Amino acid sequence: MSDQGLARAVERMRGRGMGPEAITVFEHYYRQLEEGAQGTIPEDTIEPLRDIQALGEVEVSDEDARRALSQTAVIKLNGGLGTSMGMSGAKSALEVKDGLTFLDIIAQQVLSLREQWGVELPLILMNSFRTSEQSLDILATYPDLPVDGLPLDFIQSAEPKLLADSLDPVDWPPDRELEWCPPGHGDIYVSLVTSGVLDSLLAKGIRYAFISNSDNLGATCDPDVAAWMVEHGLPFVAEVCTRTKSDRKGGHLATRRSDGRLILRDTAMVAEGEERFFADTKRHDTFNANNIWVDLSVLRDRMAERAGFLGLPIIINRKTVDPADPTSPEVVQLESAMGAAIEVFEGSEALLVPRTRFRPVKTTNDLLVVRSDYFVLDESYHLLAVGEGPEPFVDLDSAYRLVDGFEKRFPFGVPSMVECTSLRVIGDPVFGRDVRCVGDVLVDGLRRVRDHAVLEGPVAGETAAEGRPAARAQGVADLRTVDQHLRAILSTLEPAATASVPLTEALGLVVARDVRSRVSLPPFDNSSMDGYAVRARSLDGADATPVSLRIVGEVAAGANPTFSVGPGEAARIMTGAPIPTGADAVIAVEDTDGAAEGPVLCRAVVAPGRYIRPRGEDVSEGAVVVSAGDVVGPRTIALLAACGHATVEVHRRPHVVILSTGAELVPPGEPLQPGQIHDSNSTMLWAAAISAGASAEIRGTVGDTDAELLVALDEVVAGADVVVTSGGVSMGAYDVVKSALADRGVDFVRVAMQPGKPQGFGYLTGPVGRRVPLFALPGNPVSSFVSFEVFVRPALRRLMRLTPEKRRVRSATLTSGLRSPEGRRQFGRAVVSRNSEGALMCTPVAGQGSHFVADLSRANALFIVPEETADLVAGERVDVIILDD
Repeated sequence: MSDQGLARAVERMRGRGMGPEAITVFEHYYRQLEEGAQGTIPEDTIEPLRDIQALGEVEVSDEDARRALSQTAVIKLNGGLGTSMGMSGAKSALEVKDGLTFLDIIAQQVLSLREQWGVELPLILMNSFRTSEQSLDILATYPDLPVDGLPLDFIQSAEPKLLADSLDPVDWPPDRELEWCPPGHGDIYVSLVTSGVLDSLLAKGIRYAFISNSDNLGATCDPDVAAWMVEHGLPFVAEVCTRTKSDRKGGHLATRRSDGRLILRDTAMVAEGEERFFADTKRHDTFNANNIWVDLSVLRDRMAERAGFLGLPIIINRKTVDPADPTSPEVVQLESAMGAAIEVFEGSEALLVPRTRFRPVKTTNDLLVVRSDYFVLDESYHLLAVGEGPEPFVDLDSAYRLVDGFEKRFPFGVPSMVECTSLRVIGDPVFGRDVRCVGDVLVDGLRRVRDHAVLEGPVAGETAAEGRPAARAQGVADLRTVDQHLRAILSTLEPAATASVPLTEALGLVVARDVRSRVSLPPFDNSSMDGYAVRARSLDGADATPVSLRIVGEVAAGANPTFSVGPGEAARIMTGAPIPTGADAVIAVEDTDGAAEGPVLCRAVVAPGRYIRPRGEDVSEGAVVVSAGDVVGPRTIALLAACGHATVEVHRRPHVVILSTGAELVPPGEPLQPGQIHDSNSTMLWAAAISAGASAEIRGTVGDTDAELLVALDEVVAGADVVVTSGGVSMGAYDVVKSALADRGVDFVRVAMQPGKPQGFGYLTGPVGRRVPLFALPGNPVSSFVSFEVFVRPALRRLMRLTPEKRRVRSATLTSGLRSPEGRRQFGRAVVSRNSEGALMCTPVAGQGSHFVADLSRANALFIVPEETADLVAGERVDVIILDD
């Protein structure tokens, strides 16, 4: 069983061209297997990982980050075939987001980092013998990607699969390639050496490598981690994430009791009967993200010391020779884990990183979520979640498990998931176009899901198979609730692009990237009082007997003192002035005779440090002072300016273009002719857009013909991020917006609300295919205003990533009764004030018609009457939105 099997396996490896180092590693693991090694780590030999450094607490300067990144290479583990998803080629060649493959996104991430930081940053794939050609074909579309003197890939080792019962190399004539397997990603260390890539990287001045799986889109090369590693001289860093119930099967780091070293315990390394310890997320509360950072110089030394292999713990993987055929012979694959090398490098550290750095696609369930609108790719090709809730849980039936079956059942793309919390599909229905999932969705026993269906809750049976339409064909009216229409809008929107803008233009915008201070605050030790800089010991006993000190100089704010303060000396100093050399305290002028020159008489004792604001007391150089997601306010601007920043990267302000329609409209201030009215909507909507945080412009009024409107839209779409029209959406003969746009991507519907029942929303196509959302609002001023508040304002805030998106709803007491149309949500105008006891009181304005502009102006709130309520009496509670918050 032993010697003959091993000899045949080694002979095959030599025949395939495997080097001596790879063969030595295989022999080592084969002998362990033969001797009965289980490759397990018992629970009583380890302690849970504790006291982990968090990435969010790492503080490095931009220059340190750039310097570290200039010495770093990105290496992607790219040997996977995706066999569990029914793939036969490189898994990384699968289109995963917006028509891009994993490799497209990885290449763009690297190119973006190069441009942002001005570094070379090589990208190298560790391919298997079955992924290299296809992967390099994809990377060939990026001519700027290769780095002189370095390859784009190297091939990891291959080893024979062994028959489980005899440990002989398996023979499989149907597909000889299935007789071979890669020896796990722990092979990267051997393959780096045998391929010559390790020496080539070091010769190029590349000392560090960031290594991660190619199917983990969250694993980007973070300059902060690189700089932290360099600063602390760490040889090896493993990223870990906080564990949840869904991560119970993932490997974790622990501390070995025998020597205190960090080790990795993967699923296959759990001793029989100890699964409960492994799955205990309170005991082992982090998991290994398989993102590691390695000092290549130290790696070279370790490999030399250990005769070419690191001796990582064995992992015994039991599979069938053909993963797609469970009846094929059972085989053993001898593997090791890349992260297990943490125990080899003395001084290794774990780093707690956010979940955003762990976005693997292991199943078609994962693929659906990543392809959906729950995630977007930003300008740096980072995968960002735009949904407000947790990532949706997806459980597709077996018919979807393989990519081929998945693609056939989503021929028009996956459903919208941005409002979904979970989706479970039982059976194998085919999904139509533009399907939306809302909340917890269960699809059971359907043959198909129709175009534009909105799935909520359990959906079953032949009738449910048709789905509930979010909208019928474009241009056909369809009754929606207010919430349905708002969800239909928000689910299609992607956050605005990021841009670096001057501080004076950033007010109210959301910061897109952590900002670190370029200086310490204060930047030097300075005085917090007017007084005298002294040596504290010079004033010993001054509280009993005044002490006279010789004045050796004066320091004003903004000065740079060139003298020093010695024993028995003092320097006159002003608030904010730098502390001169030698001084370690300040005595307040009130505790002296206030002399300007000559000796100064001091009447108090001071401790060292008294009235001195030390350098960095407020902010240390390199510290994160503003975090991504923060909203820029006046105080934020002050902090950024003080920390040396003139600009900040934000989600930029969308530019809204306002168009009013109607031949009867005349610009404000111009004389009216018979039948004409002044255009109040344009200026009102402009002000509302500005108030929401957008920039806006008015492009005048448009007449009542399709041609006029289409010409106007063609002119504005190039410069607009959002277009808002008012008027022309009802059923009249001159409702030009509906007439012109119903068959051009804009959906016109009736919404169960008052005022504002007719609504339109869709997308115009701008230059180079850019999609520009268009809101078609009713023409009556009150209807237009209410529609903006209910639908447009939340949309603008989503584009800017501002939260909350909707105004706060409060409860108030009605001062008079009112009636509301049953089946429609009423947004009435009111004045809300507080009574003598501080309670909110709601007084509806007299004119509730959709044309009463004066009463709209007098109102400071909207009251909301739900669809099922027809009458309210004085004293009842009603929901209100205060407009001036």
